[in-house]
Amino acid sequence: MKSTYELASKYVVPAIKRELVLELLKMGFMEVEIAKTLGLSPSLVTRYLKGERGNSINISSYKDISNMVKELASRIARNSLNAYEVAREIDRIAMIFMAKKYLCGLHSRIEPGIDITKCNICPELYRYQLSNDF
Repeated sequence: MKSTYELASKYVVPAIKRELVLELLKMGFMEVEIAKTLGLSPSLVTRYLKGERGNSINISSYKDISNMVKELASRIARNSLNAYEVAREIDRIAMIFMAKKYLCGLHSRIEPGIDITKCNICPELYRYQLSNDF
């Protein structure tokens, strides 16, 4: 069975970053500015925009998570976060995504042997995020 951390780094975090890149672009940020702000290469920003990276999960279909990404983009636009805080917020959103079992559908497609009705790894590992944020 794949580690939840493996799945987060391969699917969840890139999807959140892609959504964040799209939001910052809507707010008028230039691609180079987005890359610098998020600590990404300009080519990776382009890949996010083209849907070549971070497209395994459609974050906009999870309204609560999408709203968190929009709020993060707003905070970035107001220059109220440093690079460490941006990284922390991306990881925090990823943990909430997983605690709510939003990753389970994709995980079961990747590893068909997993019984998502019995698996409770993510909610148990990341539950403190739910109690701190909601």
